[in-house]
Amino acid sequence: KQWYQRRVRGSAFYLRNWIAFWILGTINNFSYVVVNSAGQSLVDSFNKGNLIGLILWANIAFGTFARIINAFFLEGVSYKVRIILNGVLMGLSLVGVALSIHVGFWFCILCIVVVGTVSSFGESVLLGYMKSFPSEIVNGWSSGTGMAGVAGSLVYIFLDGVLELTNVTIFLILSPLAVVYCFVFLWMLKLPPAKDPSIVNTERASLVQNVVEDNQSEIIVENGKVQEITDHEDLVVAPENETNFQRYLRCLKSVAWMGLNLALVYFFEYVASVGGSDKAQPKDSKTSPNWWVRNAYVVLAFCYQLGVLISRSSLALFKIKRVEIISILQGLNMVFWLLQAKYKLLSGNVGVWIQFILMVYVGLLGGASYVNIFYLILHNRKLNDKDRELSVNWAAILVNVGITAASVFILIMDHTFLKYD
Repeated sequence: KQWYQRRVRGSAFYLRNWIAFWILGTINNFSYVVVNSAGQSLVDSFNKGNLIGLILWANIAFGTFARIINAFFLEGVSYKVRIILNGVLMGLSLVGVALSIHVGFWFCILCIVVVGTVSSFGESVLLGYMKSFPSEIVNGWSSGTGMAGVAGSLVYIFLDGVLELTNVTIFLILSPLAVVYCFVFLWMLKLPPAKDPSIVNTERASLVQNVVEDNQSEIIVENGKVQEITDHEDLVVAPENETNFQRYLRCLKSVAWMGLNLALVYFFEYVASVGGSDKAQPKDSKTSPNWWVRNAYVVLAFCYQLGVLISRSSLALFKIKRVEIISILQGLNMVFWLLQAKYKLLSGNVGVWIQFILMVYVGLLGGASYVNIFYLILHNRKLNDKDRELSVNWAAILVNVGITAASVFILIMDHTFLKYD
């Protein structure tokens, strides 16, 4: 298997696919990030300042159902069909957010629900599609999603804070990205040789010869195609007469620890990066002569995404197996940002810069957890391709559970112990 993966990683296929997944990751999460960055501006435009948590909730809550539908009901549906549908909804939802100012706040929330659902659905589909690629390809995807955070935050800062464009114009400008999204998947992304039936048999024959020489390994062939190269002793074989429900539970059990850590990390970081940063500045910060203080919320959003980009791109440099350490450190971050929101421990021209640095650290931990956990699942040699896709989707569902819980927590804290801060 290692020989095969080296062959694929060193080929033009791998580079082309790495770039394709990077672009797809960037576009898939771009509008989601822009909505979060615009959260304060959107609620203020409808005079709903205390409902910023609802923006986050709308951007993530229904994504959980989209992931469930993809994982349990759409396994037999073509990836192309799912991605085209996602691209169409992506474009329509961005136009809807742009025009919502002429309709009303709840229409805006509905469109944001679609934005977030599209992002979650696309992530689930594409992470599952990676079962057909070397596990390291997840670094291209995760780096792209990290770039979406940085680019989305920077684009919004530039268009809103510098050019002073309205949200109507900003979201209309973003809508054509949906076309690029579909184009990259349909015409740029290519299956690697062992998964593509159009590749000549000489490549496959060479692969078989090398594997057969190692009596510890075997090739799994299905429908005439090489499906997986794995260690016979490691592969978990499904029990005879296993029902779909039993398979779902078995795959959930296989990623329960990883998924729990993902859910916790995302809960902690979203409470910190959205709820904590929204209340981190004194009430008079909007009238401060210092540009950084006046725009601290969007700058903090950028700092968070910068940290995410760096750590989600780090897989080629190092890998982390003890992911629970990241979860503990992120929990401590959340505690600090709640204290900052309540007591304004760091404020003023100097304090705001310390906040920026600490928010980069929040993003570093979140991105590291994401890329390492999905790599470990995709690299798990005990899973066959079909179970690997379902296991990845279970982990993605638990990401949404963590973020949804965070949005509910933010709404509660904004109406209770942080109501007057």
